[in-house]
Amino acid sequence: METLVQVLIPCKVSQGMFDSEYAVTITLPTGEIISLFADKGLIHFKGEATYLLVNLVREHNGNGERRILLPTETFETGSRWVDIRSKDLVPA
Repeated sequence: METLVQVLIPCKVSQGMFDSEYAVTITLPTGEIISLFADKGLIHFKGEATYLLVNLVREHNGNGERRILLPTETFETGSRWVDIRSKDLVPA
């Protein structure tokens, strides 16, 4: 059985619908912006940067990107799977 590796990805946050969550936006390598609601416990602040805690699913996909599993589905795609540039990943 594979062990999931958790990493942080850059994001922007604003107040969610409930006190326990943030509205999160993520810019993908294609320039597309996706959004979702995430529990506040999944958001990490490091200096001026904001990050979302996610699961790394696939190490490499051949084009400098890695497949990750988001904590919830995005509003735009209805999917939890996205590819993120390897250089944007931060160890959790």
